[in-house]
Amino acid sequence: MSDDEPQQEPIAALVAVDFTADELRLLLTTPSQELIANERWPLPQLDDETAWAWEVGGRISTIFARDGAPLYALGIGVACPGFVDPTRGVIIESRAQQSWDDLHVVDSVRRHIDAPTVALDRAQAALRGEMTLGAAIGHNDVLYVSASGDGPSAAILIAGTVVRGAHQRPGLAPPADEDGTIDLEVLAAWIGDAAALLDTAIVILQAPEEQAEALLAAVHEAAAGTGAMAEIVVSELGGRAALFGALDAAAIVSYEGERDA
Repeated sequence: MSDDEPQQEPIAALVAVDFTADELRLLLTTPSQELIANERWPLPQLDDETAWAWEVGGRISTIFARDGAPLYALGIGVACPGFVDPTRGVIIESRAQQSWDDLHVVDSVRRHIDAPTVALDRAQAALRGEMTLGAAIGHNDVLYVSASGDGPSAAILIAGTVVRGAHQRPGLAPPADEDGTIDLEVLAAWIGDAAALLDTAIVILQAPEEQAEALLAAVHEAAAGTGAMAEIVVSELGGRAALFGALDAAAIVSYEGERDA
């Protein structure tokens, strides 16, 4: 490019990352929600933090290095398959690959892209996605439960605040069997008890398509037995909810980064 040619202005991007035991999703948009990139890749076995940082951070860097208009990251949100300490940006207990316990997510990402970054549990990210684009819009008391992906997980919204818990382990759902099978009746009973205890307004269920109707029926029965008065629905966002929630978190942390600058 000659000195006389006009240079393209860099485009600000919000970056959403969502990963499970075997898959990585990336979503990049402008602050006004215009799509820049939406991609997914299989994840191999990653045996330590260094391997995770190179695989995930490298994928993000690759998108930023592509030909075209230059990009810069305003904020990055990472939805993680496990309980997360949001202050340190660390997975304290993984529901996916066991080697991801004590994985320093924020530090690993920032080795590749130096931008305000936040890590959160995939269940909490999915709840945030439902709050912005899904069934939780307009509700202040919500119980979100996923019965797919890396095993049962849940997130709780009370009086408009996402609950983090004393040990960063809110919504500890009954685990799957050793072979990965989820007992829908046991999970439904737990949901019914939790909905009654919390007096939640709406329960949002996310499950594989072949299990969604059975789980919905079981939760309706369990809720009737406990006296819970919640509306019970199946998520319309499905597996995309965590990615959208990570994008919302990226927008929030980008704003906080600008305010602190």
